[in-house]
Parts: sequence; C-alpha cells; structure tokens
Amino acid sequence: MPSLPVEPREDPLLNAGRQLRQQREARGLSLRELAIETRVSTPVLEALERGWRERLPEPAYLRTMLPLLEQHLDLPAGALEGALPDRGEATKHGVSGRQALLSRFTPGSIDVFTTWQGTVLYGVLTLALIYGVNLQQRRLAAENLLALKPIPALPAAEQRAPDPNAELLQAYPDLRPLQQAAQGVARQRLLEGGVERRPAAGVLRLQLGQPTRISLGSDAGVKTELNGATGELVLQLRPPLRLSLEPVPSEGSVLWDGQPLAPEPGGGGRYRLPPATASATAGAPVRP
Repeated sequence: MPSLPVEPREDPLLNAGRQLRQQREARGLSLRELAIETRVSTPVLEALERGWRERLPEPAYLRTMLPLLEQHLDLPAGALEGALPDRGEATKHGVSGRQALLSRFTPGSIDVFTTWQGTVLYGVLTLALIYGVNLQQRRLAAENLLALKPIPALPAAEQRAPDPNAELLQAYPDLRPLQQAAQGVARQRLLEGGVERRPAAGVLRLQLGQPTRISLGSDAGVKTELNGATGELVLQLRPPLRLSLEPVPSEGSVLWDGQPLAPEPGGGGRYRLPPATASATAGAPVRP
C-alpha cells in the first residue's frame, strides 16, 4: 500500500508573524507606530512578521520582546512563542553562526545605538575616521606643510615701523580721507590750531527745591526733557549744551564742575554748558 505524502509542517515563526501582523493591522498601527509604543525596533518587527529568522536578535532578547508584544496587542499568552528557535534550530544556527551573523549585519536591519551591531558599526566608522585624519596629518608634516611648533615672532629688525599718524587718527577719528592724513594734512591742521578740541565731559549738579522742568539740547538738535524733577540731581555731560529750567531756581542752585553757573542774559532760566568766558562773550554777536 503506497504511503500518503506527508504535508510539510508550517514554520511556527510564520504562524506567529501572521498573528502579529493581523492584530497590528486590526488596530490600525504601522510598523513604525508599533515600534514607538513597544520600544521594539522596526527591523525586528518586520523580521517577525515576514519570518526572517536570520534577522532576528538572540533568543535571550526575543524572550523579553515577545511577551511585551503579546500584552500590548492583547494576544493570548504564548501566541508568539513560535518565533523562538527550538534546540535543533539553535544547534543549526550555532554551526552556521558566522553566516547568520553576516546576514543580520546589514545597514537595513540594524539601528545605531539600539542594537549591539549598530554600536559596533559606529565604533568602526569612528576609528576609521580618526585613523584617516592621523594619516593626513602625517603626510602634511612629511611635506613640511604642517607646523608642529608655534611660529616665532619676527625679529625686531624685520617688524614694520609704527605709523606716525596712527595716534593722530585715534585722537581725531573724524579726519578723513586717510590719504590726506598720510600726507600730513591733519598734522598740519593740528599744528596750525585748525582742529578744534572737543571739551571734556563735566558734572552738572542741580539743587531743586520744587518740581522743575529740565530741558537739555545740543547744537546738533538733540533734545532731552525731564518733567517734575526735584531734590539734588547730578549728571555727567559732554558740552556744548544748552540748559533750560522752569521755574527758575534760586541763585547758586546750578553748579558746573563745582562752580556756580550764572544764567544767560535775558532771564528765563537758560544756561550754557560750559559757561562762556568774559572775552568770548564780549566778542560773540548778540542773538536776537
């Protein structure tokens, strides 16, 4: 009597992968979403569903992942145990371990920093880059294109002499163009007294016994006002400035660099900073 053909037994891994895929699709989850929720990498989930046993991690890792997937997808306990290799398969994989390792060690099946394969790959690439930089530095040093020691300063005889106009340009930065300064035009103006020296900053001290409106203005049109000031007020200002106080304070209440400041003729509580000298006042034209 002829023997009946024996149907091949279905791989338990395919059965487990089919259950995993059906339950995942029933919940409307993609591989990426399931990987984020369970913290199982996408390549491992894909290998489970497609039955790629050579791309699965070691059984020790699978025994931790499978119960987590079963609990998250509400599968019966042990429904995914078919993904675990039996002893015969483990012996077979042990004999061809190198081939299985190489099949799993592919860029598409590993995640850097989440699997030991990715960590090894990252370490190898880092060492290769360091070795390449070292070879490049050695080549530059051999061709005398790389200075291994600090470059010494030039001897005093080879250093450039200081520019005689440098201090002048720093003191008067408004002297332009530079070609005229190099030709001595600015120096000649300074010697002839043609360059007007700007007055230094001074201290204005106000002693106000009642709320006063303070107005400060410059020749350039910049104006600052302060309303309701009272008490003692000390300001460091750079003249020339015009000061106006309303109401007019008592005599000796306005001091400039510690000296009482007299108002301008005509009254109205107007002052000039710095105060005009007697000679300058006599020679200056009278404003209407």
